[in-house]
Amino acid sequence: MLLQRLVEFQRPRIDPDDELPPFFQLRPVRWIVRLDDNGELISPRLRDLSDPTAGPRGKLGTPGAVPYIARAAGISPLLGADDVQYVLGWPDEKSKPERVADCHAAFVDLIERWAAAAPNDHVAQAARKFFQSGAHARIERPAQWTSKQSVVLTVGAEADWITERPSLRRFWAEEVARRKAGGRGTGSAAQGEAAGRAGVCLVCGDSGVLVDRFPQQLPRRLVPLTSQANAALVSANRRIHTYDNSENLTTVPICLDCAQVSVANLHYLLDSERHAMSAGGDGRMAWWTTGTPFDFTAAVARPDPSQVSQLVAMVHRGTTSTNAVEEFDPDRFCSVTVAGNVSRVMIRDWVDMPLSQLRRNLGSWFLDHRLFGADPASYGYFPLVRLELATGRWEPKAGENGRGAYARFGAPGAGRPDGVQRQLLRAAISGGDLSPALFGHLLNRIRSDGHVDDPRAALLRLALVRRARRRPENERPTMPGPGLDPDNRHPAYLAGRVFAELEAIQFQASGIGKPKGERLNTTFADRYLPGAIANPRIALVQGQQLAPAWLKKIRKTNPVAAIALSARLGELFALFDASGGFPGRGSLDDQATFILGYHHHRSDSIGRARAAKAAGKAGEADEQGAAGAADAAGDVDAAGEADEAHGAPLTPGSQPTA
Repeated sequence: MLLQRLVEFQRPRIDPDDELPPFFQLRPVRWIVRLDDNGELISPRLRDLSDPTAGPRGKLGTPGAVPYIARAAGISPLLGADDVQYVLGWPDEKSKPERVADCHAAFVDLIERWAAAAPNDHVAQAARKFFQSGAHARIERPAQWTSKQSVVLTVGAEADWITERPSLRRFWAEEVARRKAGGRGTGSAAQGEAAGRAGVCLVCGDSGVLVDRFPQQLPRRLVPLTSQANAALVSANRRIHTYDNSENLTTVPICLDCAQVSVANLHYLLDSERHAMSAGGDGRMAWWTTGTPFDFTAAVARPDPSQVSQLVAMVHRGTTSTNAVEEFDPDRFCSVTVAGNVSRVMIRDWVDMPLSQLRRNLGSWFLDHRLFGADPASYGYFPLVRLELATGRWEPKAGENGRGAYARFGAPGAGRPDGVQRQLLRAAISGGDLSPALFGHLLNRIRSDGHVDDPRAALLRLALVRRARRRPENERPTMPGPGLDPDNRHPAYLAGRVFAELEAIQFQASGIGKPKGERLNTTFADRYLPGAIANPRIALVQGQQLAPAWLKKIRKTNPVAAIALSARLGELFALFDASGGFPGRGSLDDQATFILGYHHHRSDSIGRARAAKAAGKAGEADEQGAAGAADAAGDVDAAGEADEAHGAPLTPGSQPTA
């Protein structure tokens, strides 16, 4: 099914002159051999196409469309442009002279067969004369060369690469069929050969010549963890690779066209910034749609409120994803996550679903993780990279502003789980839960760092909502919403709110009589938050005993604020009477609920304080929200700056670097 969906994908139409012909690739070419129309050398010196100022890839040469075919240990020349050892027969110190001689002889024979098949092409005849006359032996060797550097021939005053000749491209397609599918080639070397294995293709369902091996592979830069220069999407070149001990793809009928198109399309997708993104350091994800277009990368990397509203509306309409008609919807969403194993492609994830189902799942993704922080301008939806960053270690004094930031991707000790981006993508696409391991890891990170901000709280809410959804309706607890829920009576949620209020009171009291900005070295949250997440009772009892002294200190300078804070704290403590008192040690769900109650209450206080201050009302609301505002506001601002401060990408389209 993967190959079928790849073949069905329609790449955007481009200028026909820029479109690669079958079995061609854009590859760097280092040297040019210049010939005249009679096949004579214009100059014995090779023309150097490298550009040292263009970075590491510029040193390899100038990219151009040249023939390409997957080749392993055997001798397999390319037509018109190939390595120095094939074109000129030069062995370097790392080469075996006997093998290089065989490579050169095979390349010359391929030129001969092309010229025989194209008697009216003067370029093909000039190339044949060049090698027949032995003129290639007069080429001067440059100061720095290796046998693996690429060479292309040009003929005539215009110096066009011979790989652009239509006759060469036709002959090369036939040659690939001869080598990879057993099809009849052209010229003396192909005389008497069988027409090749024919049959019905498993991918397209049409009759045609079937391949023994896929003719093209994917470059290493597109397939993480690949240790060879290229990786094969489908490979069965040894008996141990097949279930019936047969050689080649004899039990997997795939025609030559489907073999070529599937790899070419996957190459395009993996190489496209719009269609591909890193899935952590051990994978790369590519996605595409058939029928109606949909920009998945933009949806998860740069959530637009208007687009998210449309996706959420699909969830509220309540259409089920099991609708039989939908399963046959021609509008499909597909994604594949690949990694390498030596020279073969591993499929880590494969998704093929109706596009309407994906839209609903993304709507649920945004609904389930939506989190209102202290910033009133925030819509509460987070790019994927912000959520991924939040699973790493928090560094309190990092970042350009010194307010703290998350450890860089790939940094030593970043504390980010392997494959976290792939897990988040899977949850967004499939509508599934966060893994218990990721849920537990996030709780441990918050306890260790003593830090919770909007992205971390959003991930906790996502995990809680989806874990609760799997329970029977009569057993589901009250789940925290995206913002403060005054009606939520869950003991852990109430405990989090009380803890936030105690932190606010202490913060307000600690600033009295001190210069602006000077606060306690160790706050109530610094001392008690990690333990309170697992068992709130001790921290709440301690806070209840300390609060009167804090309020008394506030009352000396601002009695109105002290009365308001005292009343608010008393109301919260009173809510515990109906829930049986302070909660003790809680489950993982209880710990996450505590954190959400704490974060909701603190964000709500800061938001109200900012709103009151903006309206010019620096009264009671400002006093209530001022406590913890510097720290929490730093959380909000630092979270927003985390991408730039740590070199993280604005989208998951490129691999983050340390």
